[in-house]
Formats: sequence, C-alpha cells, structure tokens
Amino acid sequence: MCNSKARGHREISRFQLAQRLPKISLAEKAVPLYISALSIYESSFQLNDTIYQFGVIRQAREGPNPETIEMQNLEGGCPQDIDRFGFRKRSLPDQTRQDVFDLECRKARLMITHRQLIALERERMELKNVPENLEEEDLVDPHQLDIRIRNQGPNSRDERLEGLNESIRYLKLGLEIEELDVQCYQCKRDNRPSPFDMFIQLTKTSPDGTDYIERFNYDKSLKEARKYLICKLFENRQLVTKIKSLRFWGLPHDEIVSSRPEGIKFDVQEFTTSGNLSEVLPRVETILEHPNRPFTSLSLNEWKLEDAQNPKVRSAEVLVLNNNNIRFADCVALCREVPNKKIKINSDLYIHPDQFGLLVENLIDTKGTLGTYHEITRIREEDEARDALRFIAERFENAVVGERLVTIPLPSELQLVVSYEPYQFNSSILMYTIKMEVVQSQNNLK
Repeated sequence: MCNSKARGHREISRFQLAQRLPKISLAEKAVPLYISALSIYESSFQLNDTIYQFGVIRQAREGPNPETIEMQNLEGGCPQDIDRFGFRKRSLPDQTRQDVFDLECRKARLMITHRQLIALERERMELKNVPENLEEEDLVDPHQLDIRIRNQGPNSRDERLEGLNESIRYLKLGLEIEELDVQCYQCKRDNRPSPFDMFIQLTKTSPDGTDYIERFNYDKSLKEARKYLICKLFENRQLVTKIKSLRFWGLPHDEIVSSRPEGIKFDVQEFTTSGNLSEVLPRVETILEHPNRPFTSLSLNEWKLEDAQNPKVRSAEVLVLNNNNIRFADCVALCREVPNKKIKINSDLYIHPDQFGLLVENLIDTKGTLGTYHEITRIREEDEARDALRFIAERFENAVVGERLVTIPLPSELQLVVSYEPYQFNSSILMYTIKMEVVQSQNNLK
C-alpha cells in the first residue's frame, strides 16, 4: 500500500517489500548484481535511488496521539529505539537517584513553560480587545490597554496577533514534549509500561517519491531490522555483488560493526565514511571482496594527520577530504604527507588566501608531476577565489596571470595551472571551485 496506509502487523522475518525489490528479487542468483550506490545511515539505508527507512511508530492506547508523536509518525517514526517506559534507548533499567532528581527538574520546567503559555494567551486576549484603529484608543480606558502593545512600534494589530499565535503554537508543542518527558520518568518510577503501543515501520521511498509502508511487531531493534533487510537483499548469491559506491554515514562507531552484513562480500570501488577512519576501515574490510585493492575514491569526513600513513589513504586514486569541522591548514598538512596525485577538498569554511599559497607550494615541492590535480570546492564568494589567485600570483615571481587563472612554469617542460570557475551548488546557490593541475607547458605542445 502507498503513503500512510500500512499492511498490518507481520513478523519481522517476512519483509514483503524485500521480496518485491525491483531488479533484485527478479534477478537470477547466478547473474552478477551491480549497484551504483549503497548508503547506510543510522536508521535507514539507500540503495541506488530507493530509500529504506526504519522507525518506531507509537500509537496511544487511549485517545488520540499527542501532536508531536503524530508528526514523528508521519515522518516514518522515531529513528532511535524506545524502551518500555518511553525513553529513547539510553536509560538504566532500574530507578536511580538521578532519575528522581531529573523527574523533579522536569516537573519544575513544565510548570515554568505552563506559566509562559498562560502569559502569552493572556497577552493575545488583551490584544484582541484593542481597537483595530489605535487612533481611537483615547475612547478606551487606558488601564484596559497593555503598555506592551502601545510600545510595539508600527506593526499592525493583525501582524502582532499572527506573531503571538505562532509563539503560542511552538510553546504548546514544547509543553507537550516536556509532558511526554515527565511521563517517561513517572512510568519508570512506577515500573509501568508507556501508554503507547509500538511497532517498527519500514518506509520504502521510490525514486518518484511514492512511499510504500509496512509495519511489524517491535520485537527486534531498529539496527537488527535494518541489518536483516540488507542481508535479505544480498544473501545467497553465487557471484559477488558489485557496488560502485559504498557509504557508511552518520553511524556511531559501534553501529559500523552491527551494520555489516554477515557472510556477504561486496566488490567495492568507492568508499565514504563520516566515522573515524582508523576505527572504521578495519571493520569495513571484512565485507570487502578485495580488501587490499585500492579504492578508486576514498571520501573522509573525520580524519587525523596520522591517517596520512594509512595504506588505504595513500593508495586511493582520488582522495576526498571534507573539512566541515577541520581547519583547512590541516587539509594542507595532510596533502603534503600523502602521495595521492588527485585530491579534492570540500570546504564549508572561509579559507585565507595564504593557505592556498601553501597548498601550491606543497604541490610543487612534494609532487609537481604530470597529472597532479587538486580541487577545492564550495567556495561561497567569487572575491574569495579572486583573492586566492591574486595571492598566488604575487607569491611566485614567474607566475603568468590570465583570465581567472594563474600559470606557474615548472621543470621538465611542465606548468601548474591554477584556475577558478563557478558551479551551481543547488537551484539557488552559486559557488566556486579552485583547480590546481600540472600539465605540459604550451611551448612543449607546439
């Protein structure tokens, strides 16, 4: 069934969607299976353009669901496991002194939020009683006009009401979340189960955006359910499944271990991880058909300078560094330590021009051979790219400046070309890429 219609409750060992998986269930087990991309996340995985999301659905045994839970159900359920008291799986099984303290703190916070809500609703009521034309306010008893309304500036009464309504709505949602939080502690204190029935929901989102939904008894954890389905899709094949790009993204380190499909090998070309490289790679290698073969692309989100000595890093045909939370200077240092000719840096941070100068110096000193290529993307402003090229041109006396590029002569009839160009990051954002490439000199080509 599509969208919000469920198929009823089945044992988790009967994944009907897995049996109907396009291009996999119909494929003969003796025929090689080729996958463009398999991405495994904390509560979901994506196979090519199809997303499989797991979540815990909660349904109140009496009365309607609170709005916050209903909203989460509509989004596919809670992405973390929930214990019998209603907590996300993090609490100790027995009542502790800390639980008693936490319950009292949450009760106090609940009272504060409740008083804030009463104050906002009173303010809204007073504003509704104010005449729409404030020029007529002299006809009204001044004590009936809240001084805060008089001092709110030129905003119209309707605009202020709209703002109050929005604030009240968000405060009510916050109050509801706090009430559910207190309820969890009370259930744990009294050793009684949460007042919600819970199920695992599998939502399959096809490339055209259509959702197919199934629900199952909540007798397995979400990660067990995810791992089961992944194994179900790839098990018992006579030939190794070939995957162009395998990604482990947003997973805690221990989840990497539990997410690995047991007894299944993948022939992987490209690998991406957001986890600590030194911890992730040894665990991932157990599912690789060719653990010693270099990756055609290795993309890292967390890494340290000592990772430059990792054989997998040094042998990757293309090394991709995502420095969202890492200084660009550390990227420059890593580039100097590794022999990889092709390196791509995705930077979301401002980069000072002198860092580009250091990167060029490192490239010339440590590599400088034909085919060496470095690329820095996600530069937000053209001025930043211009400043980088201007700095490079001033730093190297023999540099030749052209339109959006700087050329630096190298020995052996080679030259380093540093250039920048715009690209469309998404439908509304234009960004810039700086490229550094060692090529044959133009004189040699004539």
